[in-house]
Amino acid sequence: MSLDRAIELLKVKYQLARDLRYIGNPLAWALYQVWKEADREKRRADDDRT
Repeated sequence: MSLDRAIELLKVKYQLARDLRYIGNPLAWALYQVWKEADREKRRADDDRT
């Protein structure tokens, strides 16, 4: 995942989190969601190489 894609995704996830009342810290939640997705992408790419 590129940095630009991560920032774009972070903005989307942050907006979503702001609308969800049960999320206490929208920025932390958004960062975590983007981290999970970036990590998943990296693992898939690594698995495809083997």
